[in-house]
Amino acid sequence: MSQILNGRGVTARYDAEALRIEGGGRQTRIPFAAVQEVRTPEARVLEIVLTDGAAHRVEGGNPSATAAFATALTGVLPPSRDPAGSALVTTAETGELSVWWLFGPLIALTLGYIGYAWWVGARHGVWVLGAIAAPLPLLVGLVLFFGGVEETCRRITLARRGITVEAYASTRRLMNVSYRYTDADGGEHFYSCARTVQRTHVVYDPRNPASAAHVQWLPFLLVKLAFVLTVGALLLACGAFLALGWLW
Repeated sequence: MSQILNGRGVTARYDAEALRIEGGGRQTRIPFAAVQEVRTPEARVLEIVLTDGAAHRVEGGNPSATAAFATALTGVLPPSRDPAGSALVTTAETGELSVWWLFGPLIALTLGYIGYAWWVGARHGVWVLGAIAAPLPLLVGLVLFFGGVEETCRRITLARRGITVEAYASTRRLMNVSYRYTDADGGEHFYSCARTVQRTHVVYDPRNPASAAHVQWLPFLLVKLAFVLTVGALLLACGAFLALGWLW
């Protein structure tokens, strides 16, 4: 069983053919044949030196885990290496965002709405109850409605020109499984969804191979999208009335 090294915002793991380094919204795949040496220049730093002299680093792991991972990885390297080095390394986007891209705007929006609710209470009395209750249906409605719009647009695009391929489970994070698939040009990409099977069919956009979705039965997909859009619109209308009811 291969080991996993968790560093500072990055994770390294390997399978039968390559080392994978994940972090910063992308995954780097380094075939074993491209690796010249695995070393630990510092107690908490793993350095992967390629056959052309380039190096990849994983920082932040504890000293014991870093040393054990370096030893285990060295043990699976093949006796013959490819001098191409960096030319064999591939990188794919994983779609992960920095936590501050999410929480920064959310904190600012929350503080702004608290100020608005205070103003409504000071000027319009009892309507402050509506302003206090409004965020829940507004937030849920926004997520459902605009998520439904985005998914509908994506599904329409994939229905028009999508290519279906088989994808294989790569990693699991919380409730999602990341599936790896290869496009018609040999590029490697990843798609995450809440499935648990080891293999699934995904359809990707040949103009943007990183955009993909798993294949679903069309009637079920249409009903699901219609439901999400309808519920999202109703919740948005309800939240807007609660938040702005004092205007009427």
